[in-house]
Amino acid sequence: MFKLKIPSKLHLRTGTIFAFVAAFVLMLLSVWAFMQRSFGLNQINKEILKIQESLLSAGWDMAYDEAKSSSFPLFAPVTFSNFKIYALDGSKAWSTEELEIEAALFDCGHIKLNTSRNQTLTFNGKVYPAEIPVLDIDLFFDRELGLKEVNIEGIGWNVQDLITVDSFRLASQRMAPLNISELTPFFENHMEIKGAKISEQVDFPLRKKINRIYTNANIIGMMKAKPTYNETLAAWLRLGGVIDIKKLIVEWAPLTMVAHGDLYFNEKLEPVLHLNSSSKGLEETMDMLQDNFLESKGVFVAKILLNNKAFKLNPDDKYYTVTTPININSNQILIENIPLKTF
Repeated sequence: MFKLKIPSKLHLRTGTIFAFVAAFVLMLLSVWAFMQRSFGLNQINKEILKIQESLLSAGWDMAYDEAKSSSFPLFAPVTFSNFKIYALDGSKAWSTEELEIEAALFDCGHIKLNTSRNQTLTFNGKVYPAEIPVLDIDLFFDRELGLKEVNIEGIGWNVQDLITVDSFRLASQRMAPLNISELTPFFENHMEIKGAKISEQVDFPLRKKINRIYTNANIIGMMKAKPTYNETLAAWLRLGGVIDIKKLIVEWAPLTMVAHGDLYFNEKLEPVLHLNSSSKGLEETMDMLQDNFLESKGVFVAKILLNNKAFKLNPDDKYYTVTTPININSNQILIENIPLKTF
């Protein structure tokens, strides 16, 4: 059989060329990774300053013992030790032993935040140790559009003497390109909380187990980047920005509610919530809150109106079904336009 003999010099040249090409490609990838990392570090530093300015304008601040940054692509760009966000009046705070900001090797548009397993929360001056075994935060940016996607997942949260949560998920995605009109859906959001249990240490009139809360809501109106997030929010509100709640599901026995509506903010940036709801167990839930939270006179009148239109969806249902508007603002909680609570 005829065999083609390749000169050894040709083997040597081919190997040399291959090694040169591989080295050249590796060098380009390394340079690209360093350039991406440098750009990413610059963007991260800008966002950190923006966050701090926004916190200060809202009466909050951030602190840490040490901050390390690295331009080497295989290490996290920024790492904070004993990172803390706190209210200036000292009433509320969140802290973690370490906060690590990671960036993808060849894509500075993908930022990942990692926190320590052990954290602390402070409410009304009381400190609650927290164990957070899983908290994955992924942010995706576009150089022209800015933030385009957010994914957050948490599993097995335990805030001592306060609450435990089996799972938490949030997914947000930009819905439109750069030339979006002012009042077009801007971001679509899905949030779900499962298996939340309020601690027995908390004095609370409702049952301690929340089976599920789910919401699908769209941010209506484009949010254009401003020097601080507070200015971004204020500009969005001036344009008529609102949050369209397409679906809200609450499974908190005896209450089961499905609702839709909207959430907007007044000139003082106070939230105003309007819902059109269909629910079972609403009257029973109102009874549980009557002596501890709601005003008995308002509950009495609202229940008369609800009883007039209550019905059993199925003959074997334990609770009646009612359809009613619910309004919540900084001053009142209203059902059937009857004030149940005045703040």
